[in-house]
Amino acid sequence: MRQIVIFVLFSLMVELPLHADIGEITELRGNGAVIRDDTVPAFLEQDIQQMDDVRTANGRLGITFIDDSQVRLTEHSKLVIDEVIFDPDPDKSKMTMNFASGTARFITGKIGQINKQNINISTPTAQIAIRGTDFTVTVDEFGRSLVILLPDAEGLPSGEIVVSTAMGSVTLNKPYQSPI
Repeated sequence: MRQIVIFVLFSLMVELPLHADIGEITELRGNGAVIRDDTVPAFLEQDIQQMDDVRTANGRLGITFIDDSQVRLTEHSKLVIDEVIFDPDPDKSKMTMNFASGTARFITGKIGQINKQNINISTPTAQIAIRGTDFTVTVDEFGRSLVILLPDAEGLPSGEIVVSTAMGSVTLNKPYQSPI
C-alpha cells in the first residue's frame, strides 16, 4: 500500500509530456507534410504537437488547435508551431508560431482572450501580436511580410493586431487594414 501511495505522489510531480497533442489537421487538399523527428505526409485528423514544422506543397492544409483557433495554409507555405498552451486561466495560456513562407489565415479561438503579450506570430520581417482576430499573412520569396486584418461577418473589425517591424509598430483595427 505504501508503494502505491509513493508512486501516486511521484506521478503527480511529473510534468505533462513535451509532445502533447495541441491540435489536429482538419482540412487537407493536395500535398502537405508534418516534420517532427521525420517527415510524414499530412493526413486528416493527424495530431499536431509543439515544435511541429508544417508545410504544404501543391496543397492546402487547415489546423484546428485545442482552443478552436485555426490556421489555414495555402500552397507552398511553411509554419513552425513553437508553443501552444491553452489554460482556462488566460494568464497561463500562450501561443508562439513562426510563419516562414507562403500565405496563411489565422482565426483566433478562446486563446484570443488572453493577454496579447502571450501571443506572438513571427515572420522573417515582422512580429504580430493578436487579440481576438481574423487575419492573413503572406511572406514572399524575399521574406517580406504582408499582414491584413479581416472583417467579421458583419463587415466590422474582427479584432486588433499589432504588427512590429524594424520600422516600428502599427496597430491594425479596421477591416482590410495593412501596415503598408
